[in-house]
Amino acid sequence: MSLHLSARLRPLMRLARRLLGALLLAWAPGAFAAEAVTVTDLAGREVTIPHGAERVILGEGRLLYTLAVLRPEDPFAPLVGWRDELRRFDGDVWARLRERFPRAERLATFGKAANGEFSLERALALEPDAIVFDLAAWPTLADGPALAVLEAAGIPVVFVDFLTEPDRHLAPSVRLLGRLFAAEARAEALLTLRRQSLAAVAARLPERRPRVLIETAAGLHPDCCRSVGDDNLGRVVRLAGGDNIAAERLPGVFGRLHPEWILAEDPEVIVMTGGAWQGLRETAVPMGYDTRAAEARAAMTRLIESREGWPELAAVRAGRVHALWHQFYNTPFQFVAVQRLAKWLHPEAMVDLDPEALWRRLHDDFLPWSAEGAFWASLREEAP
Repeated sequence: MSLHLSARLRPLMRLARRLLGALLLAWAPGAFAAEAVTVTDLAGREVTIPHGAERVILGEGRLLYTLAVLRPEDPFAPLVGWRDELRRFDGDVWARLRERFPRAERLATFGKAANGEFSLERALALEPDAIVFDLAAWPTLADGPALAVLEAAGIPVVFVDFLTEPDRHLAPSVRLLGRLFAAEARAEALLTLRRQSLAAVAARLPERRPRVLIETAAGLHPDCCRSVGDDNLGRVVRLAGGDNIAAERLPGVFGRLHPEWILAEDPEVIVMTGGAWQGLRETAVPMGYDTRAAEARAAMTRLIESREGWPELAAVRAGRVHALWHQFYNTPFQFVAVQRLAKWLHPEAMVDLDPEALWRRLHDDFLPWSAEGAFWASLREEAP
């Protein structure tokens, strides 16, 4: 019985220690101020965070892409836990990370905070310096006790956003993480490349905007078709000089379009997103570090032929069906997708753009793995 009670009391004892630490910091603010910075996070909250934190929990696993830019020598070194959905949905990336950084296998794992699956008890037990969540988790966490408990324990919580409004929120999110991980120079270098890459597209855009359908995770689900509203990849379409046909149809970030509506709209260009998902569903469009463009092209062909009316769509008949790596949707690399899509939409205006070179530069200058694989493809093979 005593052992059982002791086990149950441990989280409370840890919480008491954190509260005591918070009180001591309040009595000696000068000692903390030299090692901390105050930021405004993407939920509009003013939060004081440690500069160069070494015990962080990532509440969104794909934040690892940004952390890999900021801390390429070992993005897992400053982590004690994370939501590890890369294991299931980004298997090609996970294999590379696991091989190079074996410590990743030993990190504590967490469920999705937006679904109420984040373990508060486990987080307290790890005694982190800070916890980073995606803004999509804000409504769930704000309505529950988690934020109050973590703040009472002296654990800073910050929200970033690469998902809901990335065009507006990406730069402040990268800067916030740059400060948390003491990597401000690398954060600014990435944002400079992003700014230059987007400006190159904007300077060449013609007035006409082709009508575009984005189908997210094409073939991963049995029904057709999931898409995006006016933001996320929908904003990629706009920045690339296209007209996202689902922008007014879907009020949120994501939603489903009825197949008959798509046939009636008859888009000029179709872009399917794909990933390393063949272990989940063999009809999914393969994209990523272990894929060849020919494999994606074959998967797109099979999907189109299996759908009633799709072979007659204008985009299909013109060969203007393309695939993009799905992870452009929730990483700081969306500017590469903007250049690639702009070149598909406006080939003459964008003739001198080289998104392939941009993607290689991103890997060479920022990431701890190389750029082999296929991250886009077209239904009709493009000239080199």
